[in-house]
Amino acid sequence: MKRLVLVVEDDPALLKAMTQQLEKMDFEVVGALHYDAAVQQLTIRKPHLVCIDLELPVQSGYELCEHIRGPLGNTIVPILVTGDSGSPKEMAHAEEAGANAFLKKPFTMVQLAAYVETLFQQIHLSQPFMRLLQLQ
Repeated sequence: MKRLVLVVEDDPALLKAMTQQLEKMDFEVVGALHYDAAVQQLTIRKPHLVCIDLELPVQSGYELCEHIRGPLGNTIVPILVTGDSGSPKEMAHAEEAGANAFLKKPFTMVQLAAYVETLFQQIHLSQPFMRLLQLQ
């Protein structure tokens, strides 16, 4: 079974490029252009990783992170956010909202691949620990 990645990006060209890169890495990819489409996908599917543009129209990527992490939300799925400034303030806000990693725009597809693989490696390393917690 392929690992599922939800990519939330309002730029159709960047969404397509990210989707193609992740599919080359043998991921199943679902794309969403805005907050509502992402929430809809989250109710239908359970992604193994979510990649979110912070500057979404109407409702921000920060709000989407908070929705995922909110009360009774998903605390395990890794969230990679992308943003334009990469300022310490923006990065801190993303972390407070629930992001696990921050990738500054513009980025290359090689950088995206490296971040995604690192996040999946971190999950793999923590899974035995998570199973121990579930047994107790």
